[in-house]
Amino acid sequence: MLRPFLLYSALVALLIVTAPLPAAPALTISATTTPPRVDGVISPGEWDGAATSSAFRQVLPLENAEPTERTEFWVTHDENFIYIAVRNHDSAGLVGLRAYSMQRDQDNGSDDLVRIVFDTFNRQNDGYYFALTAAGGKHDGLVQNQTEANAHWDALWHGKVSRDTGGWSAEFAIPAKSIAFNPHHDTWGFNIARAVRRKQEVLRWSGILRNKSTLSLPDLGLLHGVTALRQGRGLDLKPYASFTHRTNPQGTAKQNDFRPGLDVTWQITPALAATFTVNTDFADAEVDDRRINLGRFSLFFPEKRSFFTQDASLFTFAGLRRDPLPFFSRRIGLASDGSKVDLLGGFKLTGRAGPWTIGLLDVQIDEHAGLDSQNLFVSRVTRGVGDESTVGLIFTHGDPRHNGDNTLVGMDYNFVNSQLFGHSKQLIVRAALQATDSDFVADQGTAATLSVSYPNEPYEFFGTYQRISENFDPALGFAPRTGMQTAHVWNRYRWYPTSATIQRFDVFLEGDWVNDLRNQPLDRGYWAGFQFGTKAGDEFTFFLEHGSEVLDQAFAIRPGIIIPAGDHQWNGTVARFSTTRTRRTNVGVELRHGGFFTGDRTSIELELGWRPSSHWEVRAEGELRRIQLPQGNFSVRLASARAVYTAHPDLQFSLLAQYDNFSHQLGLNFRTKWTVQPGNEIFFIVNQGYDASHHSLRPTSSEISTKAAWTFRF
Repeated sequence: MLRPFLLYSALVALLIVTAPLPAAPALTISATTTPPRVDGVISPGEWDGAATSSAFRQVLPLENAEPTERTEFWVTHDENFIYIAVRNHDSAGLVGLRAYSMQRDQDNGSDDLVRIVFDTFNRQNDGYYFALTAAGGKHDGLVQNQTEANAHWDALWHGKVSRDTGGWSAEFAIPAKSIAFNPHHDTWGFNIARAVRRKQEVLRWSGILRNKSTLSLPDLGLLHGVTALRQGRGLDLKPYASFTHRTNPQGTAKQNDFRPGLDVTWQITPALAATFTVNTDFADAEVDDRRINLGRFSLFFPEKRSFFTQDASLFTFAGLRRDPLPFFSRRIGLASDGSKVDLLGGFKLTGRAGPWTIGLLDVQIDEHAGLDSQNLFVSRVTRGVGDESTVGLIFTHGDPRHNGDNTLVGMDYNFVNSQLFGHSKQLIVRAALQATDSDFVADQGTAATLSVSYPNEPYEFFGTYQRISENFDPALGFAPRTGMQTAHVWNRYRWYPTSATIQRFDVFLEGDWVNDLRNQPLDRGYWAGFQFGTKAGDEFTFFLEHGSEVLDQAFAIRPGIIIPAGDHQWNGTVARFSTTRTRRTNVGVELRHGGFFTGDRTSIELELGWRPSSHWEVRAEGELRRIQLPQGNFSVRLASARAVYTAHPDLQFSLLAQYDNFSHQLGLNFRTKWTVQPGNEIFFIVNQGYDASHHSLRPTSSEISTKAAWTFRF
């Protein structure tokens, strides 16, 4: 299993060929004494004196081709803001625009879009992005590990759009206080990209290679003359308060909870910030999507709480996204059963000091479920090596599961070369080692990881090898399965045929191998298939799969239905079809049929989206799995429906309903978010549960919360 993987990885690594970088586009800006009014309308004379460019090139569907629609932008600044205006000409006028979503961070491919990327330290490792849809929806996030997006980060900034018969315009004002930068360096990495959805066309000012994303920091252009920005005293005070009314399942007792709190952010240096939090509250966090687990190991749910998503990129380790993660912030403030654990207070230090990137987190959680109050600590530091690579350390201490100690130490090396073959290809090799000392398992353990990524076109490769010892126990991380070694390989080859209908065609081959520490086979998975996308944005995927699992002991997949120990193998087929979201209605279907342990599985997943206007979006999803086994048959049914009304980009109402036939629980979540102005927000949230097990709806639990948060900057 492992020798072919390591040999394959070594062959890919031999492709390293350095070549001189081509000249990046550059723009020199200057300060303005009459800042523009950010209302979405590019008024005559308003942007006079700003640096301007219209030198866009097409990335999709044709690489480095002349755009079919003209785009121009202007950039200037004063001591408080960076200002950008983008004029998106469209020959089809209002009819050609796709403007369906005003929702915050709703980047699902439905809308015409303008995206701006900043590398404020010009280090090609981490940065920021800001975007506006043609409907006025605001998107923002962090760029981490050179190319990866973290969309859960939200900043305080201003953005407006307008539409007319000649196209649409977007204006941005990014406060200097919302981003970190070095005031002694006047050059930032910078890019602007535009998406013309009805044509599936993507235009960029810099980084015009199809195999590179808009967020690829090494491929940004340069913005010179960024000087005299004022970060003020670097002090943000954010008091907040929430009031929650809860009713227990029997409805005989009620509980009221008033929770005031405070976040204080101090910009110690322009690049290093300290955040203090007292009585931290997460009443405004979005609920998790409901899922059914038919496997033996824990499911992974993403973090959605803003205190942890802010600067989350600084805590990433070795490019790991799932397991074995040394730090998984959902371990803090959430018990193993999903119930909330109060955070009494905490401290966070994030940013850069000289050549070092720093992420430090220390929190005190309240006593709960018979456990004492616990202190939990995480420290992550990285340092650049060469032009693009990094080496780093991570340390965690504390265990929210019991009253014992737990310590983790890890080291990673991330080699990056984005200059292969004349700057057109990229290679990433990551190596990491983690070690834990845990009272919970009363032993020490280790986890080693090696990964090779060749994210290019027409050929793309990713491979990883991991070895996790039996007693590896990251109490503040995520490692649902230990005592094993795994290898994963993924290959894809892509064509862009000269067709009136098909835009791209992919073939892929993927394999998973899991062995125990004695190198005895445990699990196998193989997938082979193809995918094509049309010029309208529709997609079709088909693949064959083979799976096997070796169970050393029987396990209950459902009460009374026992999967026996032994070597189980099966085959299956999967077909998926989805229509483009650039239409008002989109449909997605996945059909799966084949073996499953000792029997068969047939499943269907459906998705329906409807956007009658830029104010409304309705989405429904459903999944039906029929499992037929000699030990017994059962079905899995999941359903969800979401309706969102966005009165304007700063006021949104949403209703989410979720049901599954395992718990027979219907959950309703109603959420209102009003951004009075950036940083000042009011939330109203209702969570209502119903028991639907007896063909009727009986209320089980109710929670009504109101939260207000206000930001004061000095």
